[in-house]
Amino acid sequence: MCQHRDDNAAPTFTWTLSTTNVNGTVVRFHDPGGAVGLVLLFDGGGGGSVWFTFMEDRLILESLVAAGYAVAALPSAATSGNYDLTDVAGNQDLLNVDQTIADLGFTGGAVYYVGFSSGGAFASLATTHTPARAMALLNARGRASTFTSAAPPPTLWVVGRHDQRVPPDDPGLIANWAAISASGVDWEYHVNEPAGMLPEAFERIADPTSGVSPADSADAVAQLAAGGQLDACDVPVGRGSAIDWTVVTPGPSFTAPFLTEAKRQVDELFGAHTVTSDFREQIVDFFDAHP
Repeated sequence: MCQHRDDNAAPTFTWTLSTTNVNGTVVRFHDPGGAVGLVLLFDGGGGGSVWFTFMEDRLILESLVAAGYAVAALPSAATSGNYDLTDVAGNQDLLNVDQTIADLGFTGGAVYYVGFSSGGAFASLATTHTPARAMALLNARGRASTFTSAAPPPTLWVVGRHDQRVPPDDPGLIANWAAISASGVDWEYHVNEPAGMLPEAFERIADPTSGVSPADSADAVAQLAAGGQLDACDVPVGRGSAIDWTVVTPGPSFTAPFLTEAKRQVDELFGAHTVTSDFREQIVDFFDAHP
């Protein structure tokens, strides 16, 4: 039986981000006022802007904000963009976590972490120095030492069925589940299964002033199917960087940035190593359960 992603709606962009400087690092954030907690976001080398501009990331943030959370994306202090995973108190990225929490007024309050890829490894490290009430690891196994510690944080995992870096049968991932389960701490596990592309699939791609039109989305999906880039259930036959995009003649609403996002949308529907917003309500519920 074919499965499709029925919710293809774009982010609403009804609120904008703010920025602050933390020890020379630009932190992007949004605080709806009277927040029930602060969610710190860590991306694997992509910087802080991705959480507010990539479609799947933004949809997660909008669900968190709608539930009353403040959100803040903290990139690495390193010029490489990669977080320092050294487990020492003088780690600048770890110091910036504490400073961001303080600067945004959440010292002693409810703090949560969301980390993608190597950002998930850093979230796992950070919570051993500055404990989070709960964390969500997206396409990340987390650090073994975090889950074998005396008090691992409540953790929700999301991985892709075709994640080439942390697949569902990753031994380290399975070992971390076993450790947290044995500790008695709450945890959840979700798999982003492949899903077929509906004609409106690319309508999710938007920015505050424009978006992919219904006609251009439907045409692109039809061309991918006719060009053999979708299977019998309209699931992409590979990752966005691997399929043949020459079969698509982009319509006028497919701007250059939107074409780049289209590849990420294919990754999401293929279940590859990318952020998916399909479990955003589960993330909200998990954080709500650990106030």
